[in-house]
Amino acid sequence: MFLLTSLLTVVKSVDHFYLPFLESFRQLLCGEVNCQPFSYISFVFLIQTDCFNYIKILLRINSTHLYTCGTYAFSPTCAYIKTADFSLVRSDTGEIVTEDGRSRCPFNPEYKSTAIMADGELYAGTVSNFQGNEPIIYKSLSQGTALKTENSLNWLQDPAFVGSAYIQESLPKGNLVGDDDKIYFFFSEAGKEFDFFDNTIVSRIARVCKGDMGGERVLQKKWTTFLKAQLLCSLPDDGFPFNIIQDMFVLTPSPEDWKNTLFYGVFTSQWYKGASGSSAVCAFTMDQVEKAFNGRYREVNRETQQWYTYNHPVPEPRPGVCITNAAREQGISSSLHMPDKVLNFVKDHFLMDSVIRSQPLLLKRNVRYTQIAVHRVQVAKKAYNVLFIGTDDGRLHKAINVNNKMHIIEEMVLFRDSQPVQHIELDTEKGQLYVSSFSELVEVPVANCTNYQSCGECILSRDPYCAWNGRQCVDVRQAPPKKYAVYTAVLQLKLLETHFYNISLYIESTGHFHYPSPEGGLVVVAQADRQETYECWSVEEGFKQLLANYCVRGEAKQESTTLTGRSRTPQISQEEFIILPGEARSPQINTKTYWNELIVVCALLAFSLVVFSLFVVYRNRNHMKSMLKEGECPNMQQKKPRIVVKPAENLPLNGNTVTASASDHKGYQTLNDNYICSTPPHECSSPDNSKSFSESEKRPLHMRESHVEISPACPRPRVRLGSEIKDSIV
Repeated sequence: MFLLTSLLTVVKSVDHFYLPFLESFRQLLCGEVNCQPFSYISFVFLIQTDCFNYIKILLRINSTHLYTCGTYAFSPTCAYIKTADFSLVRSDTGEIVTEDGRSRCPFNPEYKSTAIMADGELYAGTVSNFQGNEPIIYKSLSQGTALKTENSLNWLQDPAFVGSAYIQESLPKGNLVGDDDKIYFFFSEAGKEFDFFDNTIVSRIARVCKGDMGGERVLQKKWTTFLKAQLLCSLPDDGFPFNIIQDMFVLTPSPEDWKNTLFYGVFTSQWYKGASGSSAVCAFTMDQVEKAFNGRYREVNRETQQWYTYNHPVPEPRPGVCITNAAREQGISSSLHMPDKVLNFVKDHFLMDSVIRSQPLLLKRNVRYTQIAVHRVQVAKKAYNVLFIGTDDGRLHKAINVNNKMHIIEEMVLFRDSQPVQHIELDTEKGQLYVSSFSELVEVPVANCTNYQSCGECILSRDPYCAWNGRQCVDVRQAPPKKYAVYTAVLQLKLLETHFYNISLYIESTGHFHYPSPEGGLVVVAQADRQETYECWSVEEGFKQLLANYCVRGEAKQESTTLTGRSRTPQISQEEFIILPGEARSPQINTKTYWNELIVVCALLAFSLVVFSLFVVYRNRNHMKSMLKEGECPNMQQKKPRIVVKPAENLPLNGNTVTASASDHKGYQTLNDNYICSTPPHECSSPDNSKSFSESEKRPLHMRESHVEISPACPRPRVRLGSEIKDSIV
């Protein structure tokens, strides 16, 4: 058993797919290997299929040899292959030349890894031990010292590698910056900088310099240029993140034009919004990436493990950058000459503070994207990026960006059984896609123009690979040069809302360049210098009525359209509308009203209000019962009850006669607050009751002047306080 996924890289490098020659190295790379319990104790917990040799690396070293690595029953092994006869390289004694694949290939086939070859040097992102808890970015096969990341500093936090890219940023030769080439790695890992309750996963982009040689005293045999930043693909409205990267495709127009590089990534989320299994496609520019790596650093507190932005000055040359002309002017020609303070700084400041943000170009609900490939097509002096996206159920979506909006123009079922797309390889020269799963491999052309049967379908499909040649939809590479100028127009039709019509269309021409639009109109395709008449009739029980009459004529332009038969922004030709006498009744044609719908909505609203009112009454029923009790005043504040008894004497206790002054009224106080809310109304009608006081008020008041007056209407006691009060209580 073997994986066809890794073999797809041969298609891009070799003229033929060497499937018939696989038996020559099947014994080493593709054969079944028996698990030996005495070799690895952990094998007793493994299933038999894990002991197969899963090919993880198959890359071209040069024009004559390939380099391949496989898991080889949890014992990673690498070998060389001759491209001439696709045979394994052997030594002088006839033995197959093999190398230890640790730190290049994972032990377990379930672990995600990536590898790329740059000038004969292998750069791999994988795990270096059997347990899979030591992630590593490793450089080997070079004449210099092998380099790797530092595990003790936690540069990587349980990463899942999805891709890598080699970008020649030293080009063009002789530029003023004099930068070095870089290798980029894309992966998702645990975001330790976030202090969340859940274990948050983040997507990363990391880079190292190709000319990195490690440090002389600090970071010996370790990367001195390792930096990483966060990739964030989120929705624009609420910021919902798609935080798990599944695949990344790096689209570079040319090696010299690397500044216009685009990074197309497929993302999913560890959380759910609305529906599970949503996916998004986001794109990042090289300017965004460079801005993040040239920005501020983050620093971690080793005691609290809290991350914060480093706002202090950084040493020179800038930590983590490649050797440039500015560093050479300071006498630094390699990483071995870097000052120790620079290397000590980059050991603890490997995470950038800036987040590289993007919004989804394409968002699909209930679909999980797994792989992506992007092909740039040049049509009519304009370039289009066509996206080929694989799903977890074995489908391939073909999407294109038209007028800043993504359109899925084609969907293909690739495999007999529903299984995830594991890899997509694009052959730009032959125009072929090679898509693989765990058990199948299919070859798909980038253009399927024969699927479009008419001119309208061919043009409005928005497929940049296809064009109409006057008879059929063909590939643009096979279509003759500029021949037709085609324009589109939509003829709208309004009907009476109170009648049902059987609409018949009379077309003077015999062509088939028309079809109904989803909005109810008719889309017609008019050719230049050609006139066609369109009439729309309504038929009801033998009665015919002309509703519309159009005369469409395409006007010739100075510049004709492209081979695809359309422009990205379709030009609408000038139309001449000839209104026949039958259209004099057009004022009777009204648009559809929504009176019935309005009545239904109002009825539902009234019903909802009634139900809500009943619910409020039912919920407060106990409170309403207490309010309805006899003698209760719900609108007055409840006071502490006082028992009203016979009033006290008008004379002070010292025996002196009190002289009441009729003009002295400034000290009156009403006693309304002393009445109980539940006092019956008849109590205030009795003079005797109104003059009674409680027993507690019969004690001496030591008051020089006190006077109680009774109102004749409803005798309520009013007390006038004298100018001097001594411990009196009213």
